[in-house]
Amino acid sequence: MDRLRDFGFLLAELSRRYTRRFEQLAQGTGLTLTTCKALAYLERHEGISQARLAELASIDPMALVRLLDRLQAAGIVQRLADPQDRRAHRLVLCDPARPILRQIHEISRHARRQTFEGIADGERENLLRLMRRLSDNLDGAAEDALRPEDAPSEPAPRVPKPRRPRRPPQCSS
Repeated sequence: MDRLRDFGFLLAELSRRYTRRFEQLAQGTGLTLTTCKALAYLERHEGISQARLAELASIDPMALVRLLDRLQAAGIVQRLADPQDRRAHRLVLCDPARPILRQIHEISRHARRQTFEGIADGERENLLRLMRRLSDNLDGAAEDALRPEDAPSEPAPRVPKPRRPRRPPQCSS
């Protein structure tokens, strides 16, 4: 049996469970996962456009606009005009974002500590190194067209469309 067959499922399940744990730890702080993701990505990529932040953080662009409206009104972020594109805004963090980011980092540290419990430092470093390589592989694969040798050997069978249930005959009164 191909042991890698479950790789995608395992990765998705791990992501789902880690996210759920993060959300549990963030309960009571008033922070949502979406807010945490937006602020954490913005901290790493200060000055990026709203569109790029939405892409990086996997947040619906319209939902991000509403979130940024609230964060800007609270003085946490600022939208600056993009000198190259008058339709775009560049995003920067304001001083009130710093304590919020410290709280986000503390929640993240706690979630990571629980996730990596019982795993030796060397194993953890090896896992992270391998995950970066996998990510780099996918970055490179996205740039390449699908090579013929990577294509499935046979087309997938067609999945039949579900049939509409027949209506029962109408009774005459």
